[in-house]
Amino acid sequence: MRRTFKFILIFLVLILGAGFIYFKSLKTRHQELIKSKIYYTLNLVDSEWKKDLSDTKVVYTSPTFVISNIYKSMEGPKSDQYVVIDDTKEELLFLTSFKTNAVSSDEKRKMSNDFVCHTNFEYRDAEHYNRWNMTNRINSQYPRITSISNGVEDFELPEGFGFPVFSNERLFINAQALNHNITDSTFNIKHKIEIGFAKHSQKPLIPLQPKTVFMMFPFDPDNPFKGPTEELPNACIPVETKNHTYIDTKGNPLSGHWIIKPGKHNYTYDTSAQLNIKDSIRLHQITSHLHPFANRFVLRDKTTGAIIYDCKSENFKDKIGLKRTPSFSSQKGVWMYENHVYEMLLEIDNTTDKDQEMMASMAIFYYDGEMQDKISELKF
Repeated sequence: MRRTFKFILIFLVLILGAGFIYFKSLKTRHQELIKSKIYYTLNLVDSEWKKDLSDTKVVYTSPTFVISNIYKSMEGPKSDQYVVIDDTKEELLFLTSFKTNAVSSDEKRKMSNDFVCHTNFEYRDAEHYNRWNMTNRINSQYPRITSISNGVEDFELPEGFGFPVFSNERLFINAQALNHNITDSTFNIKHKIEIGFAKHSQKPLIPLQPKTVFMMFPFDPDNPFKGPTEELPNACIPVETKNHTYIDTKGNPLSGHWIIKPGKHNYTYDTSAQLNIKDSIRLHQITSHLHPFANRFVLRDKTTGAIIYDCKSENFKDKIGLKRTPSFSSQKGVWMYENHVYEMLLEIDNTTDKDQEMMASMAIFYYDGEMQDKISELKF
């Protein structure tokens, strides 16, 4: 009996030891997925999403995120949720504003937005466009509405404009925590996520169509972490090759999440193909997603030389993080054309002595004339 017990004990110790070694070998983001699963399964922290609906906004509160480590972008605890603004009716709404704040786990105190990595807002394109009989748009682009991220606590679309959804339509929210600076404590937070809207029955608005464009650079698939070479002088060092990796028209891999060395760096990227403008569009809103150490992010009409958006970010001086990332907003709009070349320019200054990570994208909104025609046909 003792020998059996001893054998079982040794077996359990070996299993636990192997499990611990495996856990420590994982990247931080994968460790956090496992830890969050344990916290929620054992009911150690709040695991539920909450909703508070009023006439002009809906507020979603995330489950608790346990902050116990340094988390760069895409590494922290996260939670995804399908949401419906009001499933008791089918009412046309226009989404007009987006906001995220970190709060204490008891939801009584606002905390620093240093703990907000991002909130992604998405629609389900099959459901969304089937309702409008616009099936040609399904799978034509990634169905992201916009993002809130470090340096961007909130933004509003221009007065009189919005993104149309039905009140009982399913949307998708992805919330993730961030922590660049605190290493000496473990604490809990939540994200309070607010979407402002206007009811079509009370205030018809002009519809906008969203799209996300982003920088991405090539890397050698056989030696992805080598960096620039004579054959690939524009090559980046990807953070990893499984996520945020894309394939160009020639089958070559590109990364939208790359390593920046200490010092100053400048990047340019031709975004004309991503914009995929047919004839012309009228641009009304841009909100950037950047990482710390980004100083300037520009959208430029290379054909005319005109700068459309000049985002000068402000980094904290006494810690790592973006203090402010300005948006572009215009009721009048800016015309962009199919036969023009558009490029993004990014200026970075990694003031640390360590490698850091970078992403650079723009969530844009432009006038949706086809949707305007569909809305005018609705009978309420």
